[in-house]
Order: sequence, then structure tokens, then C-alpha cells
Amino acid sequence: ALALIEGILCDNDVKEKDDNNNKDDNDKNNAIISSSSSSKSSSCFFFVGSYRSNQVSEDHAIFHFMDSARSSGVPVTKISLEGLTPRDINAMVSDALCMFPRICEPLSNIVFQKTKGNPYFVLEFVRTLRDRSLLQFSTGKMTWVWDEDRINSMDITSNVLYLLSRKMSGLSENVQLALKVAACFGIKIKKSVVEYLSANSDYSNIPSGLEQVVAEGFMIMVGTSYFKFVHDKVREAAYSLIPNSEKKKYHYHVGISLYLATKGSIVDDIVFSIAGQINHGMGFPTVRDPELWLDLAKLNEKAAAKAVDSSDYGAARSYVNAALPLLPKKHWKNHYDLSLRLYFLLAKSSHWCGDLEKASDVLQTILRESQHTYDKLNAYHLFVLVLYDGGETAEAYRTLFEVLLQLGESIPKKLSPTETNKMYKTTANMLTGLTEESLLEMKMMDRTSQFRLKFYNSIAVVANMPRSDMVPFFACRMVQLTLDSQTICKYSLIGLVQYAAIGCGHNNLEVIQEACRIGKLAVAALKKFDSYTDIIPRLFFIYYALVASYLEPVHACAANLLKGFECGIACGDTSSAFFNAVHHIRISVIAGTPLPILLKKTEYLLEVIKNHGNTIGKAHLLLHRDTILTLMGKGYDYHSAVQDDPMEAYDPKKPSAPLYQYHKSIRAFWLGHCERGHYFFEKLTVPGLVDDVVNWRMREHRKFFSLYHGINTFGIIKPSSDQRLKDTPINILEGLKISAAVSRWNFHNKACLLAAEIYSYKGNHQEAKVNFAAAITSARSSNFIHEQGLACERAGFHYKKIGQLAEAYGFFNQAKQCYAKWGSQLKVDSVTRQLESIQIKA
Repeated sequence: ALALIEGILCDNDVKEKDDNNNKDDNDKNNAIISSSSSSKSSSCFFFVGSYRSNQVSEDHAIFHFMDSARSSGVPVTKISLEGLTPRDINAMVSDALCMFPRICEPLSNIVFQKTKGNPYFVLEFVRTLRDRSLLQFSTGKMTWVWDEDRINSMDITSNVLYLLSRKMSGLSENVQLALKVAACFGIKIKKSVVEYLSANSDYSNIPSGLEQVVAEGFMIMVGTSYFKFVHDKVREAAYSLIPNSEKKKYHYHVGISLYLATKGSIVDDIVFSIAGQINHGMGFPTVRDPELWLDLAKLNEKAAAKAVDSSDYGAARSYVNAALPLLPKKHWKNHYDLSLRLYFLLAKSSHWCGDLEKASDVLQTILRESQHTYDKLNAYHLFVLVLYDGGETAEAYRTLFEVLLQLGESIPKKLSPTETNKMYKTTANMLTGLTEESLLEMKMMDRTSQFRLKFYNSIAVVANMPRSDMVPFFACRMVQLTLDSQTICKYSLIGLVQYAAIGCGHNNLEVIQEACRIGKLAVAALKKFDSYTDIIPRLFFIYYALVASYLEPVHACAANLLKGFECGIACGDTSSAFFNAVHHIRISVIAGTPLPILLKKTEYLLEVIKNHGNTIGKAHLLLHRDTILTLMGKGYDYHSAVQDDPMEAYDPKKPSAPLYQYHKSIRAFWLGHCERGHYFFEKLTVPGLVDDVVNWRMREHRKFFSLYHGINTFGIIKPSSDQRLKDTPINILEGLKISAAVSRWNFHNKACLLAAEIYSYKGNHQEAKVNFAAAITSARSSNFIHEQGLACERAGFHYKKIGQLAEAYGFFNQAKQCYAKWGSQLKVDSVTRQLESIQIKA
């Protein structure tokens, strides 16, 4: 149960599975917790979660939420409430019986053996002893007495379920009826459910029965909203009063009674309760009533839609699966709208749950049965996401391409670099003078044009793997459709952000600054739309992964990408959610997040992705995990981990090869493998002119690791090396200076460190000293612990080279401390060897 009150979120029922519906709540709870905490406008937020250790596994969402909070600097306190010890129980029994502890110790020891120290079980057990006269007050002796042998031989289980059931069996029929009905609804039953049921003559005595149940101590009244069992074992005992052979019949009768009592009323708050009871007993009725069954199908559709609104796609899927068998044979002809809604809900929930095959089959049915163009378009859009998540990128691209052609768009199969650059410049001229005010004043776009932009949004994302050269065209076309018509929709904003991402991959200062302006403008214009939650995941991963690194500290970008992941999981856009997840890990590595924390996050995200069947996200995260493990000094065989994966080992001939080379280059640099690093860095080097936007994607990745490329070059330069190789660090420094001019926080330390390396190589020791100091200071102020360590390490090499060993030793020692904080044992060991090699004379 989750409750949010004035900045306090209380989850007092964290479990592996829901007691009634038997569904996995891990992702849902995590999304609710995280999205609730991120949506509070106040900076103060207090979360309290409680759980039983025997019902929650180590990979439960609550523990990942705690780790995430700790990594973000949020104080987290874990309190373990263990069972009562024999000494505690002895003190309780002694106090209750007014006897010395040593005298009642034999009794308290038996109580502990039978209850294992569970406080509730202790009370119930002692009450049972009293009720059965095994513990009684002797008026002759004026003290309490008990029969140890009979108590020891009592045929009960450690959880006293038998005792509770026996006690309940002795209650009146009305009280037993109330217990059985309440148990059908799980650990609690809403008061509104009780009120509706009491209108039925079969259940008219339930209100008075529940009052007696509360008086007996089996349930409590929580506020004015619901009755709750005091313990789940009490509920289990109450449920056992219904014979197993009659349970389905019982649930069905309760559900139908509740349904008939509420028919025609607005019952959104108890629709889950009604549908759940009927579905639980659907095997009971043997006679098919077409009219009733159609009504029940609509009831389940309503429950499924409400579940989707609550981000519970697992429950939504179960409600739809319950509804479909209730439809008549010719339902697509006679009940088209209901059939369409149910099938689309099933496709969306199956996609979220990772059953891509089922989602694909359902969507193909919709495409075959659809009677309207817009219905087909919605199905095609989800179908493309299913294809993409399953690794069928080429087929997803082809499908999007064909749909856009059917929508009247003219798309070239290929553009030359000259044509691409010309289109970008034309679009840039159109955007000159665009302001937030002018965007907000635009009228809303017509429905067909919105679909065009929606499909362009998707093809721009999908094309990143099979046809990254076409992304600039798609981005520019989205902007042009908006500006030419002077109308807007929420997908226009994604188009503007995608355009900004292209510009941020440029190597011209003015182009980058203008691109940043357009990106900020698009995000600010979100307020024009009443509903934009569904585009947040995609907008976030484009903006915070590709644009905002020039505008905000990368640590903030990483945090927002995590929010994008949580929002995507919550709203059902798992494709964008996992793009956010992948970029969150990538940016977190860049930000110098402690590697052990980062490894835990990656492992968690991989587990979530496994549950959702996202092949693309899995392949990306496996590469990141391999890199993190390498940096930590732990070996990991990526190739064996993905041998059954359709992406396999990122064959260099595949479009995904640059990503594989990116990781190889990063690992080689930190391992100190200069020749190997140079090979992969050169593979990622982007040739071209200043005004080239074709290679925007590779330049965007290079802006963060170009420092490593520059430093790595000094490890292979020889007097005989060609001039191009000798000029590489200088050319990279020029690019870093441009980036630092836009974002000092993220790039100044990098520019200073590479400048220091260049001065050191040229023998200008004074300038090298100044720039090493500046690089260390800048990295420290920007909280780049790994690059602070790198700057100290490189400074140590510089001073060692010029014979100032004391200074070298000091810098190496600082580097070791930084690397230890980063969690890189690999670098700690490397620097330790340098420290051991320095002999300082006294």
C-alpha cells in the first residue's frame, strides 16, 4: 500500500507478489516510488518502506531504490526488526503473569519454541493457552499455573495458523461470513465494497459481522476507508474457512453480487475489486450468458485501462486476457470499438511485459481487422517499437519508411553529404529568430500532420543504427513541417530537440550555441501542452544525452536520464526508457560516478531489461558492464555473455561497430595499451570540414573521450612519426577549447590537462606545471574524481620525467587516493607500481 502525504511516502506492504492477483510488482513499485519522489515540488521528501525479509528477495526494487538514493547523496537508514528473543519473551510473560522471570522461564521457553519470537504469534499463542485452560489462574495458590507437558505436545505449527482457524471456527455464522468475504479481497477490504455488498440479502449482515471481527482482534478499521487484517496469517486462516472446492464459486458469487449492486454507478475506486473477484471464479459458471459476458468484458476493459493509468501493465494484461474469451465470435464486426481497445491494451501490456512475440501477433491482428486509417497508424507505431526492441532494426526502419510514404511524405533513399549539409543550413535559416513566445502562439497541428511527425520521431531514433546518415534529414524535416505550417504538436518539440542534437555534434562554436538555444527552447515549450508525459522519456534521452551536456553538469544530465527511464517504465514507453537507461550509465561513467555503484545500477537495469525483452538495450548495457568491470580491474567475457543474443559481439561490419570500438578504445586507454587504444581511436576519428553535420553522431561521442585520445597519442609518438600523428593532440585541443567555451564545467579540466600534456611534450615545463594544476583544480571543482586522478597521475609522470621525484611521488599518491574513491582497483594498482618505483633520497 502506497500513501503520499505532504512529502511523506509510506509503503507498508512491500512484497515480491500481490497476495490476491499473484503479479510481480517490482517494476511498478520502483516506478511509483521514483516518479513520486521526483515529482514533488518540495525539496524535502521522506520515504518509509516496510517489508518482511522472508517475502522480499535481494533484487527487489526497494533495494535498488535505496542504492540509487545513496548514490545521489540521499541519507538512507535501514532498520532491521528481528523477532523477540527468549529473554524478551520471558520478560513479557513475567510482566503479564506478575511472576518472577526465573519461575515462568519454562513457559516462556515453550512460547519461543512454538512462535519463533514473532510478536503477534506470541500473543495469539498465550491467548490460546488461556482459552484452552492450559494456562490458568489458581485461586488456591493465588498464582498462574500451566501444564508444560500438554503445552509441549500441542499439535500446532510454528505460525499458529491452526490456532487461528480453530478460534475462528467457533465464532457465529455472521462473523465467519464477514471473515470469509473479507479474506477474498486480500489483506484489506474497502468500506465502500462492504456497503455495496450489504445491499444484497446474502451479505446484509456483513457490516455487523465486521464490527465483531474487529472486536475479536482479527481486523482493524483504518480511518474511515477500509478494514484490514492485523496480520497476513490471520487473513490466511480466515480464507481457509472456505473449502478449497468452493473457493471459485465463492469468489464468483461475491464478485457478481458486487457487480449487480454497482451496475450503473461510477465505481472507479473498486473496479479492480469487482473484476478480480469475478475473474478468480470464472471457471465456476457453466451456462454462458452472452449479454452478461459482454458486460463483464467491458468491466475488465475498464479495469485494464485503469491499471494502465496506474502504470500496472502486468495487471492490465491479466484483465484483458480475462475479457477476450468473453467476447462473442463475430466481435470485430459487431463490437469493433471494444475489440480494438482490448486488443491494443493487450499489445501494449504484452510489449511492456517483454512478450514481444505476443505483442507482434496481436498488432498484426489489429492491422488485419482495422477499419480506419488512424487505427492502423497507432498499431503500426507500436509494431515498429516491438520490432526495434527485438533487434529487428532494418525491418523497423523499412516499416516506418513505408508508412511515411503512405502519409504523403517524399523521402530520399540516400543523401550525399553536400545535400545533407545544405538541408541543415536551410533549416537553420528557418529557425533564426524563433522564440519560445512564437512557439507558444502557434495553433495546434491537424491529426494527420501529427502522425507524420510521430513517425518521423520514431524513424529518427530507429535510423541511428541502420541509417545514421539519414538522421539529419529526418530531424530537419520535422522542423520544416512545423515551421512551414506554423502549427505545432508535442512531437514538434522532439523534432526540435533532435535537430539540436545534430547541431551539438558539430565542431563549430556558433552552430553548437545555436543548437543549445533551440534545445532549451523546445523543453521550455512543453508547458503549452496539457498532456505530455508520454513524450518525456524520448525527449529526455535525446536532450539530456545529446544536448544538455553543453548546458548542465553531466551529473545532472545523468540524474535526469534516470528520471527518463523511470518515466518510460511508468508510462509504458519501454523503448525510450531503456535508451535513457543506457545513456544514464554512459553519462555516469563520464561523470566519474563510483564504479561499484555504477556496476550495481547496470546489473539492475540488465535485470529489468531481461524482464522486458529489450534486445537493443541489453546489448548496449552489456558493453557498458564490460567496460565498468575492466575499469574496476575485474575480467569479464562479453562475447560469451551474448553468444545467444541476436546482436552477438558487435561484428565490426555491422552498423553498431562504432559503439563497440568506442568501448574498446576507452578500455585500452585506462589499461595503458597505447597501440591498441590508438587503433580504436583512429577508427572513431571523424574526417570532414567544419560545416559537416553528416558525422554528428560520432563527434557527439568523441567530445568526451577525445581527451583520452589526445593523451594516448603521446604514448606512441616517435621522432619518425608523420606530422598528422604529431598534430593529433593539437587538433583535439582545439575541439576541447570549443566545448569548454560552451560548458566550462564539463570540459575546462579536459582542455587544461591536454594542454599540460602538449607543453610537457614540448619541454615547456612552466606552462605544463600551470596547466596540470588548473586541470586538477577544475576536475575537483566539477566533481570528476576519475579525471582528477588522471590529472594527478599525468602530473606525476611529468615531474618524474624532469627528475623532481618528491613532487612526482606526491602527485602519484593523490592519484591513488582519487582512483580508490572512484573504485578502480586497476588504476590503484597501476599507480602503486609507480610509487614503488620512485626512490627519494632523504
